[in-house]
Amino acid sequence: MLKLLKKISFVNKLYRILSPKSLETRLQIRAADDTCSYIEEHMMKIHSESSRNAVIDRALENVKLKGLHLEFGVFSGETINHVAKKCPNTTIYGFDSFEGLPEAWRDGYKPGHFNTKHKLPKVNKNVVLIKGWFEDTLKPFVKEYKEPVAFLHIDCDLYSSTKTIFTLLKDRIIKNTVIVFDEYFNYPGWREGEYKAFKEFVAEQNLSYDYMTYNRHFEQVAVIIK
Repeated sequence: MLKLLKKISFVNKLYRILSPKSLETRLQIRAADDTCSYIEEHMMKIHSESSRNAVIDRALENVKLKGLHLEFGVFSGETINHVAKKCPNTTIYGFDSFEGLPEAWRDGYKPGHFNTKHKLPKVNKNVVLIKGWFEDTLKPFVKEYKEPVAFLHIDCDLYSSTKTIFTLLKDRIIKNTVIVFDEYFNYPGWREGEYKAFKEFVAEQNLSYDYMTYNRHFEQVAVIIK
């Protein structure tokens, strides 16, 4: 009986998702169509990847600078530990409040989403976690560490948080800085998130860049500053 109830629940959930009246599904389809148009215009000649880690790996393979390796948005530590394993002789700095989103992002992601209840994840020995809001922790960090940014992983979802990162790191992001965005496109409202903050940053700083790869199933994109 329990198995039958689970099957019925799954079928009902699937019906809600696939129903022509499902606004969630229709919004995602629109976002995917918009993303496809963007890819056709800007990324048709680059090789895509099929997973988040594959995007990270491709980005790390193209790091040429000697400099800081930073992640913004650590959460469970899965990605930063992956980066740390790939770069065992490099210190990886991870920034996160561990209190969740400071504001609403999109439907289903309210303030406080991703809150770890102050529990920091277990991380590799070459990872340093910096707890707090970006505007509070990044200012003293850039005063202490003068190197350019070699690798930057932005996984903070919000336009405002991404804007803070670029504002405070603007002098450290230079030619050959590699940036991976975890939520660049392919979700409802993507043009108002990390994508928008990056576009504003490169315009303000008069920087150019190349797309390196993207995740053909999800939202990740990697770029390199020219």
